[in-house]
Amino acid sequence: MPSSKSGCWAGHDPRTAWDGSGAVKKFATCAIWLAVLSPARLAFAQVQVGDNTQLRASALLTVGYTSDSGDLIQASHSLNFGASGTLSGYYYNPNFLNFNVTPYYNQSKADSDFQSLTNASGVAATANFFTGSHFPGSVSYRYDYNSTGTLGLTGVPNFTTQGTGQGFGINWSALFPDWPTLSVGYSQGSGSGTLYGTDQQTSSSTHLFNVRSSYRLAGFNLNAYYDHNTQHSVFPEFLVGNGEDVLHSSENDFGFGANRNLPWWGGQVYVNYTHSTVSSDYLANVQNTTTTGYTADIEAAGATFRPNNKLGLFFNQTFTNNLSGYLNQGLVNNGTITPAVNLGTTSNSSTIGGGANYQVTHNLWVQGQANFYEQSYFGKTYTGTFISGNVNYGRRLFDMFTFSASVIDSSTGLGINNLGFLGTVNYFRTYGQWETSGVFSYNQNVQSVLITETTSYYNYSANLHRRFSSRLQWTAAFAGSHSGLNSQKNSTNHSESYSTTLSVRPVSLNAQYLSGAGNSILTSAGIVPLPPTPGVPEANLIFYNTKSYGGGITWTPIRRLSLSGTYNRAFSNTLANATFSKNNIDILYSQVQYRLRRISVLAGYIRFTQGISATGIPPGTTTSYYGGISRWFDFF
Repeated sequence: MPSSKSGCWAGHDPRTAWDGSGAVKKFATCAIWLAVLSPARLAFAQVQVGDNTQLRASALLTVGYTSDSGDLIQASHSLNFGASGTLSGYYYNPNFLNFNVTPYYNQSKADSDFQSLTNASGVAATANFFTGSHFPGSVSYRYDYNSTGTLGLTGVPNFTTQGTGQGFGINWSALFPDWPTLSVGYSQGSGSGTLYGTDQQTSSSTHLFNVRSSYRLAGFNLNAYYDHNTQHSVFPEFLVGNGEDVLHSSENDFGFGANRNLPWWGGQVYVNYTHSTVSSDYLANVQNTTTTGYTADIEAAGATFRPNNKLGLFFNQTFTNNLSGYLNQGLVNNGTITPAVNLGTTSNSSTIGGGANYQVTHNLWVQGQANFYEQSYFGKTYTGTFISGNVNYGRRLFDMFTFSASVIDSSTGLGINNLGFLGTVNYFRTYGQWETSGVFSYNQNVQSVLITETTSYYNYSANLHRRFSSRLQWTAAFAGSHSGLNSQKNSTNHSESYSTTLSVRPVSLNAQYLSGAGNSILTSAGIVPLPPTPGVPEANLIFYNTKSYGGGITWTPIRRLSLSGTYNRAFSNTLANATFSKNNIDILYSQVQYRLRRISVLAGYIRFTQGISATGIPPGTTTSYYGGISRWFDFF
């Protein structure tokens, strides 16, 4: 039940009936209690417990009134108490054991440290031990109850969820001079929630174990690692289009690397190897289970030389025995739920190349490079040669522009020749009191990971700023991007954003507009835009189209008094497996706050609406009024 109360006026039971006389008495008692404590000076540096324990503690105590109403909740009025605090200290010596604990109860102000619209409670704790020794370690824990989260979607704001989460982590290292280092870590986390305004659930749990080691031997810098990661997720129907889906995945990675400086031409050589195994069981609509996975080995080696201060030489070579796995690996790092790229069962790639760069003048730099590719995918083998030249000029032309440009000539064993271009122009100029800047980048027919696929994109941004006086200034900004594969028209993604701010002391205003459309993929955090990636089946894509706008105002008429308000609205459409959903989010938030030393008086209003048409449930709306008083204490 989203609301924007802060501290004690947040927590309440929606079923509690309003008792006027009892509530007034309770509020008066709490107010008198805070008033009595407000002049007290309770600040101490720290307190010692026993012979070896040092502690410090502070807390924010709050009391206030709240009123809630909405489509999905029963109207309620209540007086409540809330708190948040910090307990920190150390035992024997800060390097031996130090700790920090931050509990909170009934915290729900949307712009607080807890980032929750609901009356959330929980605790976060960390401990570090043996810091600076040969065996340093740390432990962390977090638990959040009835907290507000988000489910990602391009556009602001994101979908809002309400639920519970927890996490635990432990790390330990063994560090001895002239011996290999060893670091071991384990973490686990889980969370579940409901999309506000719907009955659709989302949940996930992860377990991660990792080992790291490094060593210097005979001039070589050696490193190795191992990662094991498992994940279990439940995804809402409107994002997958075929009922609630469940995923269980497991990933194992290990690898090693080495690099060494050479005694001539300032040279350095390196070699890296990684092995990845990924498997997943995807249960669609609680009926059909799909098992997928891949194993990929990736090897890379290279060398660089610097014969003099102006000339640089480089050589590189890479090989992978699974090109699909290579492409999937980058997507998995973004939390992709299942391998999205499929280039056939015997895809592989081998690349060898080299080049040189030269500093012609202080501001002019040039580079030439040649690469040879041999790849197999979709049951065929391809070869290709790519030659490129790059020019970068860093000095401003006409006191306005800097630029870089590249030309790429490519040819394949199929007799296909392409001429590609990459260019970037930077702009800076001041006209009197007006400051202007901008960037434009354009790439055409640039080779992708696959020989037979090229990409094109352009990005642009502009900024305008004017300071009229010490009290008045204005800024406007614009940015956009477009990208896609040249051979696939439906692979295009684009986004645009506009924003402006006006500061007229003591008033500050801001406004923004964002839009975007394209293809996305499902991840553990929701859906994220898919960069131009060949070989992704259409069944794995989710089309999105989103727009959002909003603004805010902050006014500080006198010292310590602040009035603020924000409004955001977002519209989005998603299409997944023939399931279309029209979504909207609407948030209006206002607040008045007055601070007097350690006392704060706060009042506010929030109206929150969220709707997802694919759920078949009308949009849900909650309206909240709140007000109260808080006091900060340093106990010891």
